[in-house]
Amino acid sequence: MQQVMSTGYVKVGNDYINPNNITHIGKNPDGTTFVSYNTFAQGPNGITPLADRIPVNSDKFAQCANKAMQTGQIVDVMA
Repeated sequence: MQQVMSTGYVKVGNDYINPNNITHIGKNPDGTTFVSYNTFAQGPNGITPLADRIPVNSDKFAQCANKAMQTGQIVDVMA
């Protein structure tokens, strides 16, 4: 059985995150959840990976990431 991974994006505020780029989901000291992900930015030295952190609702974010990968759509966490 061949598994087809269709990758959409998770939209959090103004950020669009490819679920394949997520590197870590963890807890902040105040108990909120954050997602770290790699982004690629065009800079003076070419395209470079960056890491970014955004605060999220972990359960909702995980559900949205799964849906985005399954459907290839943009799934808005805030919606």
